[in-house]
Amino acid sequence: MQAKNQHSNLIPVWLFAQFELTRLFFTKRGLFLVASLAIVWFFILDFLIYESVQLLRDPLLRDQISSWFGEVQLDYLLQWPYSELAVYWIISVFIFPFIAILISSDQIASDIKRGTVRFLLLRSTRSQLLLGRFLGKTLIVTILIFLSILATFLMGINRDATQIVNSIPQLILILFNLILLCLPYIALMSLLNAHFQSSKISLLIAFIIVPVISSLIGYIATYIEPADYLLYALPGVQLTDTLQLADFQLSSLLIPLIQTIGYLFLTQQVLVRKSL
Repeated sequence: MQAKNQHSNLIPVWLFAQFELTRLFFTKRGLFLVASLAIVWFFILDFLIYESVQLLRDPLLRDQISSWFGEVQLDYLLQWPYSELAVYWIISVFIFPFIAILISSDQIASDIKRGTVRFLLLRSTRSQLLLGRFLGKTLIVTILIFLSILATFLMGINRDATQIVNSIPQLILILFNLILLCLPYIALMSLLNAHFQSSKISLLIAFIIVPVISSLIGYIATYIEPADYLLYALPGVQLTDTLQLADFQLSSLLIPLIQTIGYLFLTQQVLVRKSL
């Protein structure tokens, strides 16, 4: 009986997640966004990644890059079978958080603004609505990450098909860490949506105010060192550490997971107390 109740509780969550997938891939607005991202990634693959790999094939330049990578602890990237994945990793660590914010900018804000959230809550709870929308946005970002990695991987195979098996560990490392990296950003947008009820204001805060707060905390930390710990409340604090990962590490897993759980908990508290 308990298992049946748990299953019935998950049905609305999946339906909300499924709706997010439908809204992106089967509506004109969603397809326009997907097409725009596809064009952006085409130029990234064609001009940034492809050209960078060509430069890395120059032994002299490769030695210079190896020296610089050693200083910033990225020299492990030069050991990867496919340089395409190494360059992709450097670029995507900084690009996909922005994509995650853009994709998840409207989770529940438009429903609250239009009043349709009351209809949705007739057959579900607020927690189910929150988790369903969060799961849907996470699935969308995961799909986009996978497709971009696949395109990069195919570029590497086209250049050298003998390294397919050897590059699988790097492929898994990138996929897993990028998804984990994006989770706090998606959860943060859930919180901003619930509080401000506007996707545009949520985007403004995420792109402008959050970096300003981060810079302000960094400035204060130069005078009051413990203030540096406040940065752990903001997503992206582990970006540099994530970029330098040569393997899976516990710290890189815990920070984004704790941030995600924390943001979702705060969002749930806001929704419980808010009159919808």
